[in-house]
Amino acid sequence: MLNEKLSPAFFKRPKRFCGLWLTLGLLMTHGLVQADSRSEVLAPFSSEYAVDYSGFNAVRSVTLRSESDEYILRSVLTLKGVARLSGYGPVYEESRFRVVDGIIQPLLYTIGEKKKNPDRDIRIEFDWDSSVSSGYAKGEAQEFELEAGFQDPLTFEIMARMLLASGERNFALKVHEGHRVREYTFIPKGEERVNVASRAEEVDKYFIDRNSSRELYYWFDPDYLFLPLKITQVHGQKTKGTVSLRSSSLLN
Repeated sequence: MLNEKLSPAFFKRPKRFCGLWLTLGLLMTHGLVQADSRSEVLAPFSSEYAVDYSGFNAVRSVTLRSESDEYILRSVLTLKGVARLSGYGPVYEESRFRVVDGIIQPLLYTIGEKKKNPDRDIRIEFDWDSSVSSGYAKGEAQEFELEAGFQDPLTFEIMARMLLASGERNFALKVHEGHRVREYTFIPKGEERVNVASRAEEVDKYFIDRNSSRELYYWFDPDYLFLPLKITQVHGQKTKGTVSLRSSSLLN
């Protein structure tokens, strides 16, 4: 069969067939690029941020690792300087999640100190089979119906990076905060130069609209899988908190 001559009619097929195959090829390639970009965001990493909130200083470390077919995203906030005298912290925040069809599905989210504090601690268990979450927050038991795409206070950032890496620019995520579910709408605000981690980077600034008087801004670096280089919270036109990248394995 391989040695048979192709008939002249084969070479006279309408051009639209060539266009069809080209289009299908491009679509398949685009899909593979999107999948690769999202999976790269899920590669293990570690980052460290300097935190300044209303004059109190802290260090926040963030790590992501995989365990079988699940992922563990962990953050530790440690107060520095005179802030340590408050006796507060460290604060441990952790999310265990899986990825289904390119979308993060949180399984368990927790935040708190080593010593239990019912007024501050949050625990959310996501039961996707029954589409119900259970746990506690604000000192009370909490239960919510789950919708496809729900994120938790940690995974929303990774999910946003996955969407940005696959070419999305305007999108919204519903975030389960323990005692409520809020929609986070990502609104691009153009490019800005940011000086962090001993380097100057041209990055994408986003306003994350949470329907809150406390405005949240993120600066994502497209050159490093949309790693957040800077985060600020603004209230009443005053910056209440700033989180700045100090180091990351993604920058190596």
